[in-house]
Amino acid sequence: MFNRHKIEQLEKSHRDQIIADGKAKFVRREIGFSVLFFAMLMTVLYFVNGRTSSALLASIVVFPIGILGGYLHAIWKWQDITRSR
Repeated sequence: MFNRHKIEQLEKSHRDQIIADGKAKFVRREIGFSVLFFAMLMTVLYFVNGRTSSALLASIVVFPIGILGGYLHAIWKWQDITRSR
């Protein structure tokens, strides 16, 4: 059904484009996705579990952990991308 060679070519061209754009852009994009996901998750949990000040404070304290996680995930993915060249 799918041409394996064509899929491998597309994956390689995508990987080459990511590397050409640079590490900084890749890391910023991955952190952005992480911030967006974590902000939506914290908002949902805030409204589901009750709108107390302690829930809000917990979200504010835990949010930087999500950003750090996004950064570390981006760095690890970048290393995998550059190794697979």
